[in-house]
Amino acid sequence: MARILVITEHKNGKITEGSLELCKAAKQLASGLGATAAAAVMAKDDAVANEMAKYIPEVFLVKDGAFENYTPDGYTQAIKAIVEAQDVKGVLIPHSYDGVDYAAKVAMTIGAGIVSNCNKATAEGGSVVFTRNTYNGKIQETKKVKTDKFVATFEKGAYDVEAAGGAGSVTAVAASISNIRTKVKQVIEMMAGSVDISQAKIIVSGGRGLKDGDKYKDIIVPLAQKLGGEYGASRPVVDAGWTDAARQVGQSGKTVNPNLYMAVGISGAIQHVAGMKGSQCIVAINKDPEAPIFNIATYGIIGDLFEVVPALMEKL
Repeated sequence: MARILVITEHKNGKITEGSLELCKAAKQLASGLGATAAAAVMAKDDAVANEMAKYIPEVFLVKDGAFENYTPDGYTQAIKAIVEAQDVKGVLIPHSYDGVDYAAKVAMTIGAGIVSNCNKATAEGGSVVFTRNTYNGKIQETKKVKTDKFVATFEKGAYDVEAAGGAGSVTAVAASISNIRTKVKQVIEMMAGSVDISQAKIIVSGGRGLKDGDKYKDIIVPLAQKLGGEYGASRPVVDAGWTDAARQVGQSGKTVNPNLYMAVGISGAIQHVAGMKGSQCIVAINKDPEAPIFNIATYGIIGDLFEVVPALMEKL
């Protein structure tokens, strides 16, 4: 039976949320195509494969010491081995820094068409129709590939994270991993106190409407802390030096999809919206009733943020 294969990305033994989201996508596509959902794991031991088997029926493991660190050559060789050993119709890859790095290389190696940065995929008449954003999310386009196999990368938040609880099988696949051209000399971990806001469930972001850096720190940071979340920012705020670049949300920053996203004093430029439109609940606070952010907001408060936020803090 044909398989829809999720590529499992993992760091420090932990599977990324993007990979777990694609387990759900693989199951939906497999159901529509009469195929089986499966996952590929490239690792130095069995631990990640055993964990991934809780989320998807089949896991194919290429075990090699070369996978202590990610390299595009290593991942491509392993995926090619799995595709050749199994009847793989489609390969689903998280649209992460690593995923963007190796996706096209995999597609070329296995002779597959590729669609990048998708947010949806549906099976129609034996084919797969992919939906992706273009023009910074202003337009959605649909794509099909003409080849027998396909490779697709999916933006974070395109699907819900699959729930654990299954007991899938783990099968070892032999692969000759050689000629790795990238040599990882040092892995630099995040500094103590650093944060990855893409994992936050609640984010309060501030924009130019806050006027200056002191007001950003006095208004956005306490509100985020009071809600038990993280604070973020639009690009102008980061460019002005009010907060560090790790907290920038948008096309040139982080893509986030929290349960709650509060946009305070943010007009809603398409570059910013591209990075947060997948949030489950969006609350916008802006004194301009024509601000584009209100077009995607779940709840909109038209008012002066310097009056609205203190009132919210008092209620909280």
